[in-house]
Amino acid sequence: MKLNDKVALVTGAGQGIGEAIAKRLATEGALVYVSDIDHDRADRVAKKLAGFGPQGKSLLLDVTSPEAWAKAIEKIRLEKGRLDILVNNAGITIAKYFEETSLEDWRKIMTVNLESQFIAMQAALPLMKESALKSDRGGSIVNMSSVSGIIGTPVLAAYTASKAGVRYLSKSVALDFAKRGYKIRVNTVHPGVTEGESASVLFESRVRAGLSVSVSQARTDWIANYPLGRAASTDEIANAVLFLASDESSYITGMELTVDGGLSAQ
Repeated sequence: MKLNDKVALVTGAGQGIGEAIAKRLATEGALVYVSDIDHDRADRVAKKLAGFGPQGKSLLLDVTSPEAWAKAIEKIRLEKGRLDILVNNAGITIAKYFEETSLEDWRKIMTVNLESQFIAMQAALPLMKESALKSDRGGSIVNMSSVSGIIGTPVLAAYTASKAGVRYLSKSVALDFAKRGYKIRVNTVHPGVTEGESASVLFESRVRAGLSVSVSQARTDWIANYPLGRAASTDEIANAVLFLASDESSYITGMELTVDGGLSAQ
């Protein structure tokens, strides 16, 4: 029970990678606030967590809204009085060639993928600082980026820019917190292609862009770039988040953990 007595908040946890992260943290003893912009999805996952550990709690949260974040953090303060782990997982994918990417597309993906994490960390910081002082190893923020935040990817110009922003925002915030003695670590996880909705978006975009003749061919073409020869499971990404959320990574901050089947090693 690596996270026994810890309180965690996971965004975008109503499905996919976020759901897997919430379940993984719960299995290690954390009480997890399952947040999502779709309350029904969040509630469904939260009810499942009772079978893994402490009961989960669902939370309706628009991650782009400072007001929504303030309400969410206040709710956690009133109910639990602490927040030890924040996982900023919520994000979107817009897959288009650069010249077909509108300014509206650009602003939307920057708001959801990058600006929301800025808002989240500022909103959570006061409560996390208080909680960290009560803990031997302090608190942990894990920001979800992507392997596309490290290497360039065709038809994903806006997405890669947003995820690279997450990487460097997190490094700078990690240094700020360390210099000020807040006992809160900040790291990023960079998944490669992962089974689920986001992978489907990528494969469909290749067909639209004329790079593949079918979704099945797009999948084959995309995964051919990965040395391990397959997509990751959501559980494999969740395991990486667990490591950074737990005290087992207590001397790691400002770093990225790449879970990409060897893609970026080439």
